[in-house]
Amino acid sequence: MPKGGQTASILLATEDAELSHALLTLLRENGRGAQWTRSGEEALRAARGPHEPDLVLLDLEIGGAAGMDGLDTLRRLRAQHAALPVVGLCSPASVAPVVQALKLGAADILVKPLDPEAVLETVRGLLQARQDVLQGAPFMVGKSPAFCEALQLAQRFAVPEINILLIGETGTGKELFARTIHASSPRAGGPFVAVDCSTLAETLIESELFGHEKGSFTGASASRIGRFELAQDGTLFLDEIGNLPLPVQAKLLRVLQTRQLERVGGREPISLDVRVVAATNVNLPEAIAAGRFRQDPYFRLQEMTIRLPALREREGDIRGGAEHFVRMYARRFGLPVRGIAPAALDILQRYDWPGNMRELENAMKAAVVMATDVVLPEHLPEHVLRAAGGGLVEAAAVETSGTSEKLHFEFELGVDGPEVDLKALGARAAEQAERSLLRALLGRGLRSSAHLARMLSVDPKTLRQKLRRYGLDIQGEPPQAPLVSGTNPKPSEG
Repeated sequence: MPKGGQTASILLATEDAELSHALLTLLRENGRGAQWTRSGEEALRAARGPHEPDLVLLDLEIGGAAGMDGLDTLRRLRAQHAALPVVGLCSPASVAPVVQALKLGAADILVKPLDPEAVLETVRGLLQARQDVLQGAPFMVGKSPAFCEALQLAQRFAVPEINILLIGETGTGKELFARTIHASSPRAGGPFVAVDCSTLAETLIESELFGHEKGSFTGASASRIGRFELAQDGTLFLDEIGNLPLPVQAKLLRVLQTRQLERVGGREPISLDVRVVAATNVNLPEAIAAGRFRQDPYFRLQEMTIRLPALREREGDIRGGAEHFVRMYARRFGLPVRGIAPAALDILQRYDWPGNMRELENAMKAAVVMATDVVLPEHLPEHVLRAAGGGLVEAAAVETSGTSEKLHFEFELGVDGPEVDLKALGARAAEQAERSLLRALLGRGLRSSAHLARMLSVDPKTLRQKLRRYGLDIQGEPPQAPLVSGTNPKPSEG
């Protein structure tokens, strides 16, 4: 995507030399960089090249080797680049290919002979929508199969005019997926209106969604347009739909069925042209069985359901997301943080991340502020360290005299009663291993805490605090002053 004022790159794929010349001239005269390819194979190679295009104009009548036509090219482009918008170009008689192209995920269709203004408007709208999505892409970081499958479904079902229900835990990026669906749909040029149903006061929900007329209730001193009307010709995103009260669900169903609404206190129906994307972290079938959600609006909202995987289910995306956020916030804050230490990465990957990518982003933002060179274990949130059993124990394999060796420790953990607090048990185990590791390394006659800090990849100040906590001294250095009695007592050996 164009950054820092760079020109957007548009890939044109057609065998028609006259059409290509006209389009290249039109695009370049309007500040768009463009490249022409003459076959489906050339288009696929260009899209895989070092300079990925921002948009593709694909002639559906294009040919290629082994019988590969425009639809085959579209299918392969979408498989390789799920987020890349592709606009199909077709003749007026090509009805069947147009329907198939839309099912395959074409962002739009332009009919030949092309109207220059329509071409420019379509290109401008899709490029801006894609830029909006990618600029807010913290949750879209990911290469795991589970994540890519969800993203491809969102892209594939963005074009058909059906309601979509996104289900997933808090922090999995439901709003960003909704924005992706909007940006990849024919409604990309229209408004995207997001509503968090969990934050609306129950007495004002109807007014917020459907609007009200002046004097319709106490305090209604003027008429007000609701969120549905604000989303006219665009997309309305209803987040946390499971929090809607039952009476509002009934009115929502009527709006979805009739494509009309009446404002609170109003009598005239207002026609709507709005696409609805809803989301929830609630199990709606269970809510229906418990009488908390109506079955009929559920069926209307989930014409297509897309499940967003939790971060712990996305293999490799914890590391990729953490590294992405470190780079992003180091640039944003102007700090010289260049990466994440292996020990910190290991802790991140062993944590469950109940808040998913949003929690990971917040953790790495704080870590970047605390770090001076690389993110170390002590820069991570305390609850992450406790839950993952992290700490200096991660450095149990250390470099000494140019060779690598493993240190082994034995200790006992007392378990009282029939119930066990697994997190607390892990924290005690990590603490005992950490103390044993430091004691073993100090037994080798190290003369400098700075040397030991480098060996363990920890901040010297953090190391000195831990040595004081465990009552350990480095031979040759002044004894560490103990902490004030009662503030941080020396742990028992367990």
